[in-house]
Amino acid sequence: MQINEDMIFQVKVTCPNCGQEFMHPEVKTRYIVVEKQDSDLCAHYTGINPVFYDVMVCRYCGFSFTKETNKALSEQEKTTINTILANWPKDGAQYGGLRTLDQAIKVYNKAIVCQELRNAKDSVKGSLYLRLGWLYRYQGNKNNEDQSLLRALEFMRRAYERETSSDAKKELRMMYLIGDLSYRSGDFGGAVKWFHSVTNHPAANSYPVFSRMARSRWQDIREQMQRQK
Repeated sequence: MQINEDMIFQVKVTCPNCGQEFMHPEVKTRYIVVEKQDSDLCAHYTGINPVFYDVMVCRYCGFSFTKETNKALSEQEKTTINTILANWPKDGAQYGGLRTLDQAIKVYNKAIVCQELRNAKDSVKGSLYLRLGWLYRYQGNKNNEDQSLLRALEFMRRAYERETSSDAKKELRMMYLIGDLSYRSGDFGGAVKWFHSVTNHPAANSYPVFSRMARSRWQDIREQMQRQK
């Protein structure tokens, strides 16, 4: 599928850091076509990839954020952030149209720095590192992919321990991902523990997709351990 400007549309966004309005590209739903999905929920698309456009970059100050991190900033946070942004190139305008994979990787790294500066929740940082890992997978950069997924695992574990949520679906998703990322890191025992927790969660029957995926990965572990005997 040939990617072109007709596949995106522009939305007006207000930067939570400097307060300026700018236009951000989003992908039109009808052009999002999933070819396959990896076990860590990384989708592969036949054409345009919406993951490239999750991060918004202010063309005026460079602050980078997602919809879930589009939150009001305190004056102290702004001071900390702007001390760093002052040394960044004002290149936000180049991300206002179609994005390449390299550009997507750059904006995710920008977003991670910005969210670390504002001390965002561990779940937020874990989600950003997870998607950054996917981008490196698309690029074929295994080393950077592995490093990003390890960081995602670290933050998701901390989020599970420290954050509270009444959303059972989000909790199951996080638990499953911790299991999958543990498996990918070589921690088979940890992965089994998390997959077991998913299948025994009180809300498992309400969201059976996570139980199915957990059992499938659990089977992968058994088969791999058998091969290693």
